[in-house]
Amino acid sequence: MKAVERLAAVAHRLPGRRPRAVVLVYHRVGERRLDPWRLTVDPEIFAGQMETLARDWSPLSVAELVEGFGRRRLPERAVAVTFDDGYADNLEVAAPILLEHGIPATLFVATDLIDSGGTPWWDELASLLLEPGRLPATLTLSSGDSEGWPIPPLHVDEPLQGASAPQPWEAKPGTRLRAFYEVWLALRALAAPTREAVLDEIAEWADAPRPSGRVLLTWDQLREFAALPGFGLGAHTLTHPALPSCSIDDARAEIAGGADRLRAQAGVEVEQFAYPFGAWTPSVTRLVAELGFRAAYTTDGNAISWSSSPHALPRLPAEGHAPGDFAGLLAVLSGR
Repeated sequence: MKAVERLAAVAHRLPGRRPRAVVLVYHRVGERRLDPWRLTVDPEIFAGQMETLARDWSPLSVAELVEGFGRRRLPERAVAVTFDDGYADNLEVAAPILLEHGIPATLFVATDLIDSGGTPWWDELASLLLEPGRLPATLTLSSGDSEGWPIPPLHVDEPLQGASAPQPWEAKPGTRLRAFYEVWLALRALAAPTREAVLDEIAEWADAPRPSGRVLLTWDQLREFAALPGFGLGAHTLTHPALPSCSIDDARAEIAGGADRLRAQAGVEVEQFAYPFGAWTPSVTRLVAELGFRAAYTTDGNAISWSSSPHALPRLPAEGHAPGDFAGLLAVLSGR
């Protein structure tokens, strides 16, 4: 089912819940290299999308959107742009395009990723499992509960990204992409120190170095981003865990610790939160509310309506849509 048709079906199932705003989420804007999750949007496509927003929509910051949502006063076709994680191209490539069109943006930061200066673990795993042509036949990890994953050879005709590639969770059993997804699921559930040990183990098994080089912003660059007109920062935990898999105490430490670190390093108010991987539960949303955040965001792919919870506001992943398709998606979500 095409994206526009899928969203139309969702809208049909929500009678009486008139959409009021759309929040877009991006990760990277730049050259697409190995990108199995399709987190990267080409700069020209991004520029076309922002031109559409500036011409046909009412761009707001998330702070303005939440204020209007609380007052039940939002402009027609209200839209906000957000980024997750803190990739360097958010400042170097995306920010000039946003400024050219007068569009505000908010970047949600997982602070330990910035402190470490390394490559995010999900990018490391993709490099270790999807780039080599051949790997040992089975991956068995001692740092975790694993019976082993068969790792098939990487065939020329197996697409790993782009329009012809399935999403990792849709990949067929027996493919490299499916094996990658199953290992990713296992690593996502681990605590950060254990996951680091597992990545060391995978790199040794693959006889490959762990990827190095900084792809995320530095703290100085984050402060530069936050100082741009209409731009801001929000919290995204310390280590980017899937919060529903954490204990309440660990989830509290992740959420509150990430916000405190962001305040200390960037000198900003932190009133907005985004769930890592878009993963949330009612108990997690209650915790976010208790910690004083005005709003929190999922990646559920719908528009915001007056009946939306302020601590589970949906966002639309916007990567990969050409400007024409992008306009169609937004039209469906806005009920136009």
